[in-house]
Amino acid sequence: MPTPSGVRSRSSSRPATPVPSDDLKGPKYRGIVIGSPEAQHHEPSARDVGVDAEPVHIQQIAIARKFYSRKPPPITLLDYLMRLQRYCPMSTAVYLAAASYIYKLAVEDKVVPVTGRTVHRLLLGTLRVAMKALEDLRYPQARFAGVGGVRESELQKLEISVCYLMDFELQVSPTSLYSNTLRLQQAGVQATAYNAKVPSSFRPKMPEAARTEVTA
Repeated sequence: MPTPSGVRSRSSSRPATPVPSDDLKGPKYRGIVIGSPEAQHHEPSARDVGVDAEPVHIQQIAIARKFYSRKPPPITLLDYLMRLQRYCPMSTAVYLAAASYIYKLAVEDKVVPVTGRTVHRLLLGTLRVAMKALEDLRYPQARFAGVGGVRESELQKLEISVCYLMDFELQVSPTSLYSNTLRLQQAGVQATAYNAKVPSSFRPKMPEAARTEVTA
């Protein structure tokens, strides 16, 4: 992974439950594939510079395509998170840093929207980068890619894409981690309150006019 300049000391946080290296060969392990990426192999993962380079926002859009799957993966986000933590345990700091990356890319910069087709690759790429940026403990590329359901080359492209879209601003301060924790707690409370107000029978429907336009 490209090394950003001005990297501060790494976090001392460590996963609480190390996993033996041969557990992926056990009978309970099941491989997954989260689907083919929408972007072609030749599409860029990094920004170009120079006189003939495209505008930055155009290049960002092209790089962001690395996070799109052709269709939503056949595994829920919760199950995907549980799988990653089971076979590649990561510290709380890594998850909070990854969450801050996603917040910046999706909410602040609006470069990569969080959808059913992007969230798995976005999560995988940001967790991998956060682990490398904050900690000395790293899982082998083949292991992390296999658990995440992508090829090693895909994982590498996701890492590079995260770095360039973040402009290599990958380090997070303790203050930032604390504020991210509060932000996540607030979001959880708001989501719980919202879900409590929506009846279980609610089924959103497309307006009649819009449905006609789509099917026309």
